[in-house]
Amino acid sequence: MVSPSTNKSIVNEGVRRAVDGTCFPVKILYGHVHWLMEAGVDAIFLPRLVSVAPREYICPKFMGLPDMVVAAFPERNRILSPLVNLRTDRKHVLSQMQEIGSRLGSSQMDVVLALKAASQAQREHEAKLQRDSWFVPRQESLATENHMGQDSAAKGPLACMRDVPLSVGLLGHSYLVYDEYANMGAISRLERMGVDVVTVDMLSPKRIDVQADRWPKRMFWTSGRKILGAAREYMEAPVAGIIYITAFACGTDSLTAELVERTVRRESKIPQLILNLDEHTGEAGVLTRLEAFVDMLSWRQRK
Repeated sequence: MVSPSTNKSIVNEGVRRAVDGTCFPVKILYGHVHWLMEAGVDAIFLPRLVSVAPREYICPKFMGLPDMVVAAFPERNRILSPLVNLRTDRKHVLSQMQEIGSRLGSSQMDVVLALKAASQAQREHEAKLQRDSWFVPRQESLATENHMGQDSAAKGPLACMRDVPLSVGLLGHSYLVYDEYANMGAISRLERMGVDVVTVDMLSPKRIDVQADRWPKRMFWTSGRKILGAAREYMEAPVAGIIYITAFACGTDSLTAELVERTVRRESKIPQLILNLDEHTGEAGVLTRLEAFVDMLSWRQRK
């Protein structure tokens, strides 16, 4: 567990190392790399993420992170950067990981078993998030779809909500949504205000795909495609509001956030809040905006 003072120093060091125009998450990564080097680690695992799904890509800055880190840290320790590109071929990922494993003294079978265990853990984590979500299929939808033998998760009407006082759909890249320091504890603050927070990872992947395909053109950024699909899902759900957490200078969000804002405003009456974060964002400002947004949602609900 990193202390608040350490978090602050990590961000400050990342800001010092970064060039102009670097987004906030990359600045944080620079700070973490420096912190790890100061801690005396032997190597830093920093994959070159190109694609994690067919016909899709990761943010261009994330593709170049290993090169950016090497340039920012000439005194670097060993950087282990296997290529992860699932756009067309998945076989090379295993060979890349086995090559890294051999450098660390592991056998090829050790790497295979480790990848299987990691994949299983990820599947269980995602299943738990979706199982704990407040989205519950409507009974009439389940009865109809089971009778027809269809996939209720992918083709049924959107779910209804459990008996909760106030719900908010959260949009944004996972490295901002779940980083309590970067987003000033947005999720925990909302929960303390009595809000039921739903993130993109709590939604059915099949439903996200269905909703993402409703946009006029396919989004080729993986995270952006999930955000667009989730936005459509929230618009059809009984959420009181939508909060989009984004980072200043994020190239992909400059497009997806604008698309979401315009579409939600045009096609629904759901209130929106866009939290734009960077290293200058103050905790008091974030708290004030969240409190004002929740107060407005509560007022609308009582009206």
